[in-house]
Amino acid sequence: MKTAVLVIFVTATLVPEFVTAETQANLGFLKHGSHADGSEDDATAPLIPRGILITESVQDGQSPEGGVMPVVPQHTVEWKDESELPPLFQYLLAGIWILMLASIPFIMPIVDHKPVTKTQITVGSLMLLVLFGGFYLFTNIILFQSVHFKTVRPLTVVECIYFMSQVITTVGYGDVTPAKIRGQVFVGLYVLGALFIIAMLISDMTNHMVVMAKEYREKLAAEKAKNEGSARRKQTVSDLVEPEKPSTQPLLVALAVFAVLDLCWILFFSLHPAEGKTVFQAVYMSVITLSTVGFGYFTPVTEPGMVFGAFWMIFGSGALVNVISNFTELMVKMNEWERFKPESKAAVMDSLKELVQGKDKVTEMQFLQFTLLQMKCVSQKDLANIQEAFQALSPKSGAVSLKAIEEGLNPAPSSDAK
Repeated sequence: MKTAVLVIFVTATLVPEFVTAETQANLGFLKHGSHADGSEDDATAPLIPRGILITESVQDGQSPEGGVMPVVPQHTVEWKDESELPPLFQYLLAGIWILMLASIPFIMPIVDHKPVTKTQITVGSLMLLVLFGGFYLFTNIILFQSVHFKTVRPLTVVECIYFMSQVITTVGYGDVTPAKIRGQVFVGLYVLGALFIIAMLISDMTNHMVVMAKEYREKLAAEKAKNEGSARRKQTVSDLVEPEKPSTQPLLVALAVFAVLDLCWILFFSLHPAEGKTVFQAVYMSVITLSTVGFGYFTPVTEPGMVFGAFWMIFGSGALVNVISNFTELMVKMNEWERFKPESKAAVMDSLKELVQGKDKVTEMQFLQFTLLQMKCVSQKDLANIQEAFQALSPKSGAVSLKAIEEGLNPAPSSDAK
């Protein structure tokens, strides 16, 4: 407590002494009742720059609750209460943005050539509810405050998709926030719900991209072998057990995609005259935004900037996540490849000897179990469960009938269940 009082006292006493009168006037420092121009002010006035306070010219009963924004972005541009874009164009942009996200759960089954599941229908319905519900509430019911607003008010259509993009991507600039406590509570709950829905959606998309990438690599390998006219080399035990050196191609492709999206961001915000950002500021802004850190000092300040940012936040942050995922996967595989040394083969043989229980011969079944374990396709527990399920079918001479497996897939209800 004493330290805090001392800091306040020293700041109040020394800062005006070491700052020129012109600087004090520009920053609006209040020195306990006096200004740089000699005019007097209330002695109880706070010692903060005046220029960074949100305007208090609000309507009666419409003042922000729970505090105001203390920091202004790079430069403040006043946003009008009504968008300058034609209403039809506004709703077209909002419709494209919403459908772009909401349609993914319905498109994925079609792309994968799989039947639509109840889970996918549920996720898609919840996505529509989250997006359309948020769009209506944010533009009609909930009041927001911003350094760009004259008064607290609902968002315009363009501001709404800009704000919702910050929520979904977790960028969170902080240049637009709820003004009332009830709105803050609702937006907090809305953020949690939106993140759960988006997490499920991203999980499905990631799995789909992994499968597509694997199929694409296999297709390229098959075409290469066909063009070279060489027969496929037979697999050896070493090929199955020794880790293959990982390829950097997936990471380089992911980096190239992200670089293109990042370059588009930099060019837009550095070349747009009303945004007022230099190339280096645009570079910094792109990294802070697409990494979803979102410090908030450099933010879009025009309607075209908000529209561009609403779409590019989603594309760019998704591309960066893909880069990080590929980099992590490459590092894990590279570590496995580098750790496999000649002495590792001795450990592999020890595990095989344990599997055959000291015998000199290895059956085809034991070899299959051994290679599956070494390739990390199954675990020891999985093999034990498989063997237990096979023994439950009452094999004779090491084999079971197809009928026994069919009955095992469709077991008759037990008497206890009745």
